[in-house]
Amino acid sequence: MHQKIAAKDLKVGMFIADLDRPWIDTPFLLQGFLIEDSEQLQQLRLHCEWAMIDPQRSVGKDFDTPAKKAIAASRDAGTEPRVTVHRSQHPGPPTNRKFSPSPAAPVRSVQSAAQKHADSKLGSRDFMTSVKDSRNQGMTAPSRGQLAPAAAARGTRPDIGGATGRFQGLWGNLREGVTSIFGRSNSDKSDFDDTAEAVTPSGEVVRPSFVPESVQLTIYEDVTTVEAEISVAADSFKRTSDLLNRIAEDIRAGENLNLGDIDTVVEDMVDTMVRNPDALIWVARMREQDLNIYGHGLSVAINLVAFGRHLGYPKTQLAQLGMLGLLLDIGKIKLPRELLEKNARLTADEFEQIKDHVDLGLTILQEIPNIDPDVLEGIAQHHERMNGSGYPNNLMGDKISTFGRMGAIADTYAAVTKPRPYAEIISPHQALQMLSSWGGSQFQTDMVEQFIQSIGVFPVGSMVELSTGEVAVVVTHSKIKRLRPKVLVLTLPDKTICANPSTRDLLYDVSDSPVYIRFGLPSKAYGLDPRDFYAA
Repeated sequence: MHQKIAAKDLKVGMFIADLDRPWIDTPFLLQGFLIEDSEQLQQLRLHCEWAMIDPQRSVGKDFDTPAKKAIAASRDAGTEPRVTVHRSQHPGPPTNRKFSPSPAAPVRSVQSAAQKHADSKLGSRDFMTSVKDSRNQGMTAPSRGQLAPAAAARGTRPDIGGATGRFQGLWGNLREGVTSIFGRSNSDKSDFDDTAEAVTPSGEVVRPSFVPESVQLTIYEDVTTVEAEISVAADSFKRTSDLLNRIAEDIRAGENLNLGDIDTVVEDMVDTMVRNPDALIWVARMREQDLNIYGHGLSVAINLVAFGRHLGYPKTQLAQLGMLGLLLDIGKIKLPRELLEKNARLTADEFEQIKDHVDLGLTILQEIPNIDPDVLEGIAQHHERMNGSGYPNNLMGDKISTFGRMGAIADTYAAVTKPRPYAEIISPHQALQMLSSWGGSQFQTDMVEQFIQSIGVFPVGSMVELSTGEVAVVVTHSKIKRLRPKVLVLTLPDKTICANPSTRDLLYDVSDSPVYIRFGLPSKAYGLDPRDFYAA
């Protein structure tokens, strides 16, 4: 139950659930947050006379409960190091929107971060991206008779490519412990507390079998919050998107690529994702419909950098992965535009023509001096498949390079989650189900498992339905329990839009009936678009 507190009596550690005025009229751009410092207290006292606090999500000795203490005490399992990990340094928080680096901050151990999180604050400051007030944006709540798409929105999974029957029990071989999640029916409660998490709390990482021994692994920690990183991530996204459009124009005009320009935007992308990957992933999800046919590579690049960061690749190779993603479809610029923009399924002959984009891209890139050979190899192989069914060379198994196999997974995920006029819209969660079902035949199984861990079972920016019936969008992942993220709740249980959408951290729900994610939703389910609640 919420408590009404006068602004003068508010304290650091209290969780603000509501205010005495519309949130849109305050500096707190997304509803619901934990007071962390005196600056926030001053802002609250300046703009409000009173606020409603949520004692369950507040922290400090005044709000400690046995249930909260039990959560904190159970977080640090600890294991013996399995590999030697090189802890390098990376840029600290951005000092301005031009990516001027601040003094380097050491990458701390994962264990110390988890302990600090558990011991010092039971909740981080909430996601503060701007939210459009639905009451002022001409938005109307969908009626019960207008819910769309019905089958997908209510959790009845459509028959995507005849794969419905393969969606049950797809993750049985997941060795990192996130077992049976995809195999549950939509009405089943996900038993988060009994599910092993795909994180290593010891501060050391286990080298996946497919990561070469020559790679000196690096542990990365989030050194900025999403709200601190979001504007920088948005700038990086825009600059990279603009560059891809410029590259397309230059190639059509017969101009050579400028590798230096590409290096610059990739470096910026890597820096923001090293600081906090959720910010750029969120921006990309919110703006995916603004990308043109050549923007697919940007989505792939973001997924690949997140993947590499999760695996512990050093920054030099994260930049290579970003370059690979941006350029893997560059050959499509040489294909007829009407073929690329066709709003129907391709014929067999058209598909054969599309396949030429790999060789066309390599022809363009081989004229550029100093491009990394691993990047070229990854681009050449991103359509190869483990069982030899890919193209252009029908390579099999370990004949495909590590970057080639990683690129294939990231490229496929970006493709199937992109809205297409000739196919059902599917949720990111369903796309991961599909990838998991193709593990072993199309893709390397343990590589798919690691990719899913890197972006989350319910990726940032994806819409979900909660056990309460409310619809929400995932805004940040929990580094302690990845299956209990922080979400922005968009609707009431009856699917009417909330007047004041607010965040809810599922990790810290210690009630008798904790809220959980019932299932993922495709974009535009129930007529909702998360972009209507986001401004950047």
